Amino acid sequence: MDRKSFKAPVTVYLKDSREFRVICDLANASDFLFDHWAGNDSPDWTFAMNKCSAAMMGKAPADEARTAFIAATKAAGMQINCEISLP
Repeated sequence: MDRKSFKAPVTVYLKDSREFRVICDLANASDFLFDHWAGNDSPDWTFAMNKCSAAMMGKAPADEARTAFIAATKAAGMQINCEISLP
């Protein structure tokens, strides 16, 4: 699987904010959407999965998948931090 990196990682906090995942590439985002999502059928989840898939196949930029991932996590009520940047 292509691990195309995001320009900046997304930290997603699980449960009571003591557990978190740092999502730094398409593979991490796709895995997170499969592993940590109740129901896996919301429109935001579907859109994010489709964007991740398209980006892994080179049909969409990784940044579009990152944006869709962020929107989906926010819509699901998850706490995130997008303020960390990579050099």
